[in-house]
This record gives sequence, structure tokens and C-alpha cells, in this order.
Amino acid sequence: MLLNHPRRLIGSVVIGLSLALSGCGFHLRGTGVDNVALDELELSARNSYGQLYRNIRQALIIDGVEITETAPYHLQLLEERLDKTAVTYTSRATPAEFELETILTFQISDDRGRPLVGPETLRTQRIFVNDTDNLTGTSEEEDLLRREMRDDLTRQLLFRLSSLSESELSAREEALDRESR
Repeated sequence: MLLNHPRRLIGSVVIGLSLALSGCGFHLRGTGVDNVALDELELSARNSYGQLYRNIRQALIIDGVEITETAPYHLQLLEERLDKTAVTYTSRATPAEFELETILTFQISDDRGRPLVGPETLRTQRIFVNDTDNLTGTSEEEDLLRREMRDDLTRQLLFRLSSLSESELSAREEALDRESR
């Protein structure tokens, strides 16, 4: 009966796949279990006016983390590096494709400046075509990819922070105290 009606078959398949995906724990990108369990953090970066810093700050605030200078733990964005490398060339020896890479190095330290987590490095990469006949479009595509890469690094950092709790950081701090005695 279903085979005689392709629309019903397709509809049944779509419903079945939707149910299977929702049952297996699938989440759309940007959703899921990346809630940071820390109540408050101090946040700093070499470039506190940069877009990545602002993205991370906003994401932490949305996640319920209070950003304050008196927090017991300090999230330091140590380095943000943007690289652009030609990966293929045309017959005229001009770049045909570029690889963009953004690297973020961070650490979490206690109120005495001792590192509890890290330094750790997160990275994201994208490749785009260099259209020499459409420089404006190529430039806009690069800008769009850079924004996506900042969003991706923000998600990666939040995911990493979601695996930490204040009790775990406190235990690491106590271990450092024991070692220094």
C-alpha cells in the first residue's frame, strides 16, 4: 500500500528518521550539553576588545556564569592566532584555495595565578576558494568563515568548561597546596 504512494513512503521515512535521531541523543549544532557549571569566573585576554573575547564573554553570561574580578578562578585567553595559507594554485601561480586556521590557547588558574587547567589549545580550520574575478565575494566569504570559526571556538571552549566543576577545580587547587608544602 505504501509503495503505491511515494509521498506517504517519504513521509513515513522522514518521521521514522526523526524519531530515531531524537531517540539516539542527536542534537543540532550549538545545542546540547555545554552548560558551564561554574558560578563565577574572572575572564581576561590580551585583546579584550576582540570579537572572540566578546563572543566568549557573552556565551558565559548567557550560560549563567557571573564574570567578576573577585572570582576564585580565572579564565585566561592567552593567545588567539589567525593563519591564512594558500593550499592550491592555479596554472598562473595564483592561489586557488586558502586554508584559514584560528587557534585559541587558554588556561584556568586559581586566585594566586597557579594554572589548574592548561594551557590548552583549541583550533578550527576552513578552506575556501579564491575567486580572482570576484574579490568582494571572496573577501565576504572569508569574513563569514572567520565569524563561523570564532563561533566554533566559543562552542569548543564552552564544551571544555562544561566538563569542569568548582569541586574539581578546588581539588586541583588543594593538590597544588599539598605539593608546595
